[in-house]
Amino acid sequence: MYVMSKLFTYIFLPPGIFVIILFLAAIFAKKAKFVFFTASLLLWALSNQFIANLLIYPLEHGYRHDSIKPSAVVVLGGGTNSFDVLKASKDAFKREVYGIILSKKHNLPFIFSGGGIKKISEAQNVKKDLELITSVCNCKIKSFFETESLDTYENAKFTAELFDKLGLAKKIFLVTNAYHMKRSIELFKHFGFKIIPKPVGYYYNPSYTVWSILPNFGAFETSYKAVHEYFGLLSLKIRGI
Repeated sequence: MYVMSKLFTYIFLPPGIFVIILFLAAIFAKKAKFVFFTASLLLWALSNQFIANLLIYPLEHGYRHDSIKPSAVVVLGGGTNSFDVLKASKDAFKREVYGIILSKKHNLPFIFSGGGIKKISEAQNVKKDLELITSVCNCKIKSFFETESLDTYENAKFTAELFDKLGLAKKIFLVTNAYHMKRSIELFKHFGFKIIPKPVGYYYNPSYTVWSILPNFGAFETSYKAVHEYFGLLSLKIRGI
């Protein structure tokens, strides 16, 4: 029963079912067989754990840190949901909590960067989370919020402006997801920061099973995040950063 359940999950639920459809199309189509076959192979590759790990590992490992004494903890936004009790999304919540821990442990200001296009900014939602969490743990933390940024470039740019306004040295613990750290470091250094990276939310998962070769959504999500970051890093090169 366990094996049948697993097979159903991997074969008949997305993305597995789409791999099968594209592969069958490659067999029976009169035209564009190569296109269908290539699409099925690519989707399968991006949806299995081995390829996902190969893509994500270089992003999540190998970054260096500066020899500094940080003046603040900077946490980058990662999405919120206004309807939830705790507003931050899954990845963003890990960043938020780790930022609070670092701020409390090192007695440093907590600085959150994230605006977004919604009526209520991401920073406003995170401020509610921060108030709730710190009230429960009875830990007072000095906090500041950058509320205008729409992407990582603006995170770095507007946070630099906030540091100038507050008179803080641009020496920071930088908190974001491990896969997002390399691009974040490049951008924050571009705006004059020295950094000790504090990554959270690793997607690299070397625990393989017999099912790892089959397509699954978790691996596809990992591959998607990795490919997105590679394009982001390429855009920095194009912009001369």
